[in-house]
Amino acid sequence: MVASSPGRVKHPVQVVLFDYGGVLRGDGREIWTAADAAASLPPGTLWAAWHDIPEYRLSREGAIDGVAFRAAILRALIPVAGDAETAEAALATLEGRLAGLPPIDAEMRALIDRLRAGRRIKLGLLSNASRGFTERLRARGVASLFDDVVVSADVGLAKPDPAIFRLAAERLGVIPETCLMIDDQAQHVEGARAAGLRAQLHEPTRLRELIAWLESEGALP
Repeated sequence: MVASSPGRVKHPVQVVLFDYGGVLRGDGREIWTAADAAASLPPGTLWAAWHDIPEYRLSREGAIDGVAFRAAILRALIPVAGDAETAEAALATLEGRLAGLPPIDAEMRALIDRLRAGRRIKLGLLSNASRGFTERLRARGVASLFDDVVVSADVGLAKPDPAIFRLAAERLGVIPETCLMIDDQAQHVEGARAAGLRAQLHEPTRLRELIAWLESEGALP
């Protein structure tokens, strides 16, 4: 162990945890904004209708299923879209664009391969997603790249609750202080840090910065 500051001990890294959407797969806000434009909606409409409704957290905690969540999104869209038919078309456009993305961006797959080749650490995936997403990750060949996969709705906890980060560490047989977390949402980074993990806020344009951080933490040679 290496002392990072007086009175604190910096534990060697044993695990790197990745978020999925926005980190491993580039489904950031630009995808949503493009779908807004295609549907002639104000920028940010689809993002807000998806993420800024009470049902979003309920779906991520497994309290409601995907059918109920989609219905809630449509209810939020109708006042802006003007009618149910336009709202349905806008949501279908977004869903089509998301479905057309690769399971993992090529540069992130290369980073995972590099981490695995080093044989120094375990890799985990920790995602806020709806029920059944674990199986979809298996079907897409994503889950096999990781030593463990934690999907919020499948465990009944969701980021940024520190408990889900502690659970991810526990399932990999380590303490949180030996884990690094990579996420694209600031509140999730804060939740990870509250649980004792070291965390990095990421976006696709900051890959070099991410690699430099992993090197500085000893996860990469």
